[in-house]
Amino acid sequence: MAKLMLLGVPAYGHVNPTLPVVAELARRGHQILYCNAPSFDQVISRSGAALVAYPDASASEAEFAKRAINLAGVSVYLLQETLRLLPFTLDLIRREQPDLVLFDSLALWGMQATRLHPVASVASITTLVQEGVPGIVHWPDYPHLIRQALPHLPALQRLRKQLVKAYGARIFPRQAIFPCTGDTNLVYTSREFQPATPFIDDTFHFVGPSILEASRAETEFPWEALTPGRKKIYISLGTVYTGNTRFYRSVIDGLAGHPAQVILSIGHQTALQDLGNVPDNVIVRPHVPQLKLLQHVDVFVTHGGMNSVNEGLNYGVPLIVVPQQLEQALNGRQVARQGAGIVLADTPPYGQIDAGALRRTVDRVLADSGYRINAERLSRSFHDAGGYQRAADVITSRLGLDQEYHDESEACVRRLGAG
Repeated sequence: MAKLMLLGVPAYGHVNPTLPVVAELARRGHQILYCNAPSFDQVISRSGAALVAYPDASASEAEFAKRAINLAGVSVYLLQETLRLLPFTLDLIRREQPDLVLFDSLALWGMQATRLHPVASVASITTLVQEGVPGIVHWPDYPHLIRQALPHLPALQRLRKQLVKAYGARIFPRQAIFPCTGDTNLVYTSREFQPATPFIDDTFHFVGPSILEASRAETEFPWEALTPGRKKIYISLGTVYTGNTRFYRSVIDGLAGHPAQVILSIGHQTALQDLGNVPDNVIVRPHVPQLKLLQHVDVFVTHGGMNSVNEGLNYGVPLIVVPQQLEQALNGRQVARQGAGIVLADTPPYGQIDAGALRRTVDRVLADSGYRINAERLSRSFHDAGGYQRAADVITSRLGLDQEYHDESEACVRRLGAG
């Protein structure tokens, strides 16, 4: 079978969608080398891949999370990492001779390595494709973007010039750096949910969310505390923004005494005592088994990270998106455009809500069945797209293995007939 190499970035939002795909490819007998930070060793090994740790500690989950709140800042970080990791990646490809390289759409060093050392390439795009989407960025976003970008522009220009000087201009196929694209591009959503853009061509395959419960670590949860027949509201800010105590207090103040039961996931950055008095209708946990829990809730209040959006809609749950940064605001606007939820506080400064507005919005979503109907429509489109199995099919077809399987099957039939 084939040897595959995956070049990731140190963020669970980008790693999680790849794990079911890797597990499926391993089940089909392929060898997978997964390059990422050492902290991802356990989840990667559980998927059936072998971790190849990036050298040094720069490409760490904590560093990526710190930069992720500023789009220009994270771009500088990724260019710095490319200068550091591109020689390592080129050497690894020469040494291992993979049949195909799969790289995250932010792993610039992956795209550039496959241009310098030609090998079949597939980009793993874990976000919506925003390039070329008209009207997705609103006018109030621009001053915020400019303020964020200006301090980083000299570094962006300097780092880009360093890479071009070292490797040639062809490593940047277009002016915009991200998303990085390959010969083939996997997008983990449905074509129905993706906004229209001329950037998308026939190299893009919309495979739907890549979700497999078995690929997630077990998380304890007091299921017996959930009251049967009672509406349930699940609230989470994902893995990066869990230190937002102000948001959690707004949630508790706004939903105290609400007829619904509230499940609030706060991560490890916020201590329970920082929340003050927690009312009886609110269950607070550092972490929850999100995939299982979403199958029991009526509304999901989320920061709007793409994984969370995909997972909520996958189970037909209407969303209330409270973005913490611009990319999440764009995701929330697409949810609202599709009628599957409401986006709140999506203008700078993002994510600042008051308790009353949150409660009114929760009541509105619970009362209007249209949000649930549209969430279920998108859920069907997600399942029809094929998920991680379809992603594995696209990858193996890129290798020409579908024809190989067909030829082997035909040969087997002929042998049996001759016997």
